Amino acid sequence: MALSGPSEHTTRVADYYDANTKRFLRLGENASSGAIHRCVWTPEATDVASAADTVNRLLIARLREHVPAGDGRVLDLGCGVGATVVRLAEEIDARVSGVTISPVQAGLAAKWLADRGLSERCEVVCADYAALPAEPRYHGMVGIESVVHSPSLSDLVPSLAARLENGGRLVLVDDWLTERERGLPARERCVAQFKAGWRIGSLLTVAEFAALAEPVGLRLVEDLDLTGYLRLGRPRDRAISVLVGATGVLPAVRRRALERPMWANMIGGSALQTGLAKRWLEYRLLVLEKA
Repeated sequence: MALSGPSEHTTRVADYYDANTKRFLRLGENASSGAIHRCVWTPEATDVASAADTVNRLLIARLREHVPAGDGRVLDLGCGVGATVVRLAEEIDARVSGVTISPVQAGLAAKWLADRGLSERCEVVCADYAALPAEPRYHGMVGIESVVHSPSLSDLVPSLAARLENGGRLVLVDDWLTERERGLPARERCVAQFKAGWRIGSLLTVAEFAALAEPVGLRLVEDLDLTGYLRLGRPRDRAISVLVGATGVLPAVRRRALERPMWANMIGGSALQTGLAKRWLEYRLLVLEKA
């Protein structure tokens, strides 16, 4: 898969993940799984491993009947180190590809696939998912906590729609704005810190996203709120909140901290915790289908 190079914004995202990924894999909530997305504690999740796999199970259930067996193609947008690529390949008889903007992640993903004997049927490339080639087209695309990094969803959505087969599905699990207390200064500061810390390029409400998708032939067929299944305010999260609070004493201190990927991750993560707890942000699964 030959893709063009990254933009300035995605280079900044790449630097963030290059610097943080190995720490995520060592210290993350679900580090042992190889995934760097969040644990979702639905009633079926009885331990950390199953909570880490919840999102994968949800994706698989929504793609299985929409990807032709044998010659189907699935693409993971912002695939991290390839853990979800592996899970999709285990459950769906299709060729599964992943794309990440991070060279560190791409290198780890190649090893992950090779160790599991999946290099012939799966691949991970290092590139910008906003610059996909016209071919091949995919029967399914997924994105877990990744499309928010796009500098322009209004540009990205038509590009993805053009690369989906008719009847194909785009399944996204990500953070979405709500209208709750919009304009409240504390809310706007929280959202701004989340965006700056986690290198967020686009943050929309579900309604705003659906309005972008409909004109390019993508119809929202499911909107599932997963926020209530996250475990917020763990002791570790509270400790980080206290730690990063010191960076807010002086604006210049916070600006310098935001330029350091580890501190940026903690500042953004602390703001995200607040935003989710107050429902200024929600963690939702969206399924869009191409007519």
